[in-house]
Amino acid sequence: MGARAADLLTRAASVVLRPELAARPAELADALVELRPQTLVVGANAVDAATLQRWAAAVRAGGPVPAGGPVPAGGPVPAGGPVHVGSPQSDADRELLLVRRGTSLAAVDTTAAARLRIEVRNTPEVNARHVARFVADRLFGPADGAAASPARDRPGVLGLLGAGNINGRVARDGAARGWRLVVHSPSLVADPASVGAWARHHRLPADRVRVARTVEEVLEVADAVAVAVPLVHAGPWATVDLIDERVLKAFTGERIVSVSEPEVFAERALLDAYDRRDLAVVLDNAPRLLAAARELLATRIDGDGGAPRPGFTLCSAAMRSAACDDDLDQAMLAVVGRADLDELTGADLFGPRSDPPGPGRDTDRRVDEDPAPDDPAAGGHGVVVVGGGIVGLTVALLLRLRGHRRIRVLDAAPADRADPDRQGTTFGGANARHLSATETLPPADAGRAGVLDRGPADGGWRLRDPASLSAAELAWSAAFDRGTDRPGLHATAQELVIALNRLGLRGWEHLFAVDGAGWLAGLRRDARLARIYLDAAELAAGERLQRTAGTDAVRLPGAALARDWPGLAASMPLPGGVREIAGAVEVDGYAVNIHDLATALAGRLTDLGVEVRAGVRVRELDSGGGAVRLRLDDGAVLPADRVVITAGGRDLDRLLGAAWPGAGAVAHLLGLSLTLPNPGLRRPAKIHAGDPLGVINISLSPDGTLIHVSGGFGYLGTAERQAAAAGIAGLRDVAERAIAGLFPALRRADGSLDVRDVRVCERPATPDGLPLVTALPGHAGRVLVAAGTNAGGAVQAPAVAGLVADLLDDVPRCAGLAMAVDRIGLPRLPGKTPCASE
Repeated sequence: MGARAADLLTRAASVVLRPELAARPAELADALVELRPQTLVVGANAVDAATLQRWAAAVRAGGPVPAGGPVPAGGPVPAGGPVHVGSPQSDADRELLLVRRGTSLAAVDTTAAARLRIEVRNTPEVNARHVARFVADRLFGPADGAAASPARDRPGVLGLLGAGNINGRVARDGAARGWRLVVHSPSLVADPASVGAWARHHRLPADRVRVARTVEEVLEVADAVAVAVPLVHAGPWATVDLIDERVLKAFTGERIVSVSEPEVFAERALLDAYDRRDLAVVLDNAPRLLAAARELLATRIDGDGGAPRPGFTLCSAAMRSAACDDDLDQAMLAVVGRADLDELTGADLFGPRSDPPGPGRDTDRRVDEDPAPDDPAAGGHGVVVVGGGIVGLTVALLLRLRGHRRIRVLDAAPADRADPDRQGTTFGGANARHLSATETLPPADAGRAGVLDRGPADGGWRLRDPASLSAAELAWSAAFDRGTDRPGLHATAQELVIALNRLGLRGWEHLFAVDGAGWLAGLRRDARLARIYLDAAELAAGERLQRTAGTDAVRLPGAALARDWPGLAASMPLPGGVREIAGAVEVDGYAVNIHDLATALAGRLTDLGVEVRAGVRVRELDSGGGAVRLRLDDGAVLPADRVVITAGGRDLDRLLGAAWPGAGAVAHLLGLSLTLPNPGLRRPAKIHAGDPLGVINISLSPDGTLIHVSGGFGYLGTAERQAAAAGIAGLRDVAERAIAGLFPALRRADGSLDVRDVRVCERPATPDGLPLVTALPGHAGRVLVAAGTNAGGAVQAPAVAGLVADLLDDVPRCAGLAMAVDRIGLPRLPGKTPCASE
C-alpha cells in the first residue's frame, strides 16, 4: 500500500493497519481473532481455510469489535499489508468481506470462503496497464545482461499466452511496433469468431491477429512470448505445467516474459530455460510465489556466483511503481467504501446520532419542536453551506437533524426562479429528476474513447473548438480520455457510485416514509422506472447490470409498454442511424419534480431555524482565529465555524482559486431538457439512446399534462455557456430529431416538434465519475467541498450529506476517502498538489 492511502486510512477510526503481517502470515489468524474485523484487505498474502474459519468464528461469536489498534507512525506501508476494517458491533449473521488488493486469488481459499459466507473481492484489471508496460519494456527493450539477446532491430511475431487485459495491452504495443500477433486463449479457441471483438476491444488491427489452438503452435512461430494466464490446477484449460520441456524445445525465439505464477512452467522446462544461455527469460511475481522457482534453480544459481545468469530474471517489479500503487489503492478504497455504504440505512442518515454532541450541536434531538434561530452572541454560524441546490439543501437538513445548530445556506442564484439561465443545476433544468441505483454512472468507459473529439452529429460530446479550451479544460479532457482506457478503475468507481446511489435512494425513501404526509405532502413521486433499450444485446447487458445492482429488476412484456407509454414509437432516429426498441426492464426508483422537492426542502429548513438566503455570492474564504471568514460580493464578512461548499465547476474554481488541489477537477457537462405536451404517458421512463443523448429521462409534470424529456452530454468545460452556442444548437437538433421520432404525435403540421420549453442544464462532473467529498487543505479541516455529482446529485444528495457530516465529525468513512481531492484519475495541472505517482 502506498503512503498516501495509509495516511488516509489512519484518519478513519474503524481502520487498523497491520503491515507487518504481510511478512508473517502465520500470525494472520491470531490477529483476526483479536481484532474481529468485518472486512479484511490483503495483498499477495496466503489466506487458507483454517485462517478463514477462525476469523468467521471470532466475528460471529458476537461482542464489540475494537475500533483502534496499532497504526504505523508514518512512511510507506509494505505492499500486501492487510487493512482491517471493523464496525462497532458484530453478530452471528454478519457477512464478512475479504478484499484482495490485486488480481490473483490463487493464494486465497475461495472455496472455504464461500462455505463460510465470506465474500471475496479483488481489483481485476486495475494493475493491468502497469504490468503490461513492464512486460512490453522487457519484450521490446534492451535485455538484462550482456549475454542475453539484444532487442530486435525489426518486428517479428509476438506470441501471447492469455488474452486478458494485460496481454491485450501488450498486443497493442506490439502491433504499434509492427509485430504480427499469434494468441492462444481458451475463450478465443472455443469461439474463433470472437477474435474480431477481442481485437476491437483492445484497439488492434484484426488482420495482424491469428489464433493458435495450442501453446506449442504459439511457441513454434513466435520470436518473443508474453505469458499472462491465471493459475488453473485442473480441467481442460489447466495452466499448471502449461509450458513443459517439449513445448519449450519448440521455441526458437529470443525472449519469454511471464507474469503468471511460476507453476505454469514445468520444472524440467524451467531448468532447460535457465540452461539456454541465448534465451532471455523474465519471471515476475510476488517473492513468496517465486520462492519455489528459486529453490529449484538454486544449484545453477550458485554455479553462476550466487545470482541468476545474465538474461534470466526473477523479480517482483511489475506492480512496484508508484503509479501502480496509486491505482490499486484507489480501487481498494472504492471496494471497501462500497461495502461501507451498503451497511447504512436511510434512518442511519437522517436519524439522530448516538454519539456525544460536538461543538455547535444540540443535545436535544427533538428538532421539530426546538428550532435553532440565529444566536448573535455565538459570534457567527456553526456551519455555512455554500450552494442552495439539492445537495446543499440536503446537507443542511441532515446536519440539522443530527443536532447541528446555527446553520445557514447561501445560494448565489436569485430567489426569483423565472430565468433558468441564472440558476444552478437544480433549478436550471426542467422540474424533473430520476432517482435510481444506476443513475449517472461514471461516463469514462471504454466505449467512450474519443467521444470528446466528436461533435453531436457524430455521436460525440464536443461543443467547442478545441483551440478555445484552457489548460485546465484540456487537462480534464485528457483525464477523461485516460479513464476510458482504465477498465479496472472504472469498474470499481462504478460500483462505488451505485452504492452511493443506493444509499441516497434509501435516504429519500426514509424521508418519503416519515414526512410524506408532512412537509413533503403534495410532491409527485412516481415509483418504479422503466429502462427502455434499443438493442437486444444492450437489453441483456442492462438487465444484468440492474440485477447486479440489486434494483429488483423485472423484464417488461411488450403489452406493458403499449399500455403505460402509448404514443411511443417502435424506433428512434439517432446519429448512428434509426434504432429499434428491443425491450424494457422495470427497476426500483422514483421520478420526482425536483423544483418542488427543493422548494419543500428549503421550507422545511426554515421551519427548523436554518436560514436559506438566495442572491448571495461568496467571493473568497480565509481562515484564522479558529473560524472561517466568508467575504461576500457586497463586501460583508460572515464568520463561521465550518463551511461546506457544494458549488461546482467555474464557481468552485472562482471561489477557491487556481492553486487549490482540486482546481480543474470539476467541469460542466451540458444536458438539455425539453418540455412537451403529454402524448398519453402514464408513467416515467428512461431511454438508453447512446451518445450524444445518453440515457434520456422522461418525467411527468405535477399535473401530468406535460412531459419533461431530459438528456444529452456536451463538454462545456468551465467556460460560460455562450462559448458553446453552436455546439448546443447541434445537440438540440439531435435531441429534437430523436424525440420527434420517438413521439410522432408531438410533431406539428410543419413537421417541427411541439416544444413548450427548452432548458440547458450545466452538470458539474469529474472525469472519473466520482464526486469530490474532501476537506480543503489550509483551513484546519474547517472547509469541506462536496461537488461534482454530474446528473446524480439528486439521488446522491442524502449519501453525500452523510459523508460530509462524518467529515465534520472527524470520523471519515472509507467511501469518502475514495473521493478525496488528490486521488488518481483527476486532472494533472502544473502547480497542483500531485498524486504519489506524479
